[in-house]
Amino acid sequence: MVKNKIRKSLLEQGHILSSKETARLNTKIQNNILNSFDLSKKKNVLLYFPYRKEITLELIKNELNKFSHDIYMPKIFPRNQMRFNLYTNGVALIKNKFGIPEVDNTQYLDPHLFDVMFIPFVGVDIDGFRIGYGGGYFDRALSSLIHKKDKKPLIIGLGYDYQILDKKLSEPHDLKYDLVATESRILSYS
Repeated sequence: MVKNKIRKSLLEQGHILSSKETARLNTKIQNNILNSFDLSKKKNVLLYFPYRKEITLELIKNELNKFSHDIYMPKIFPRNQMRFNLYTNGVALIKNKFGIPEVDNTQYLDPHLFDVMFIPFVGVDIDGFRIGYGGGYFDRALSSLIHKKDKKPLIIGLGYDYQILDKKLSEPHDLKYDLVATESRILSYS
């Protein structure tokens, strides 16, 4: 399948980046979104713990903490399900089957109650549709939002320029971003 080949190629490109370059670009990408988007009035925000070369979110988390917003993190469950747990600084974390930290509590928030959701990606197609790792966790967890037009959270992706594709690759179940920030630009797909 074409999408799998593209996913593999994008993941390989990510491995080429040095740790120093990754850190520099992560800071630039987070500053790009913080300088162009006001988080001060966004109360319920989904972040994520970065996996592999995904963009870190420390600057964004620090900005949200200034306003005492509620931050949530993804947690996976059996049968490839995902929910979103309340995160507090200093909370104990456990690693899931992929080695990604998760919050271990039962304070969940339904997707439609978020103001903003930062969702990682492997790639983004020309129309703003997400290409993930292929497990479908976010697609399933957010399926109720895919065709919703009113009162849905703003969905933001953070990534590198090389992850932005000039092809249509979407499938009906794919999640679409409203905004994507890279090291050189902010793309709007809404």
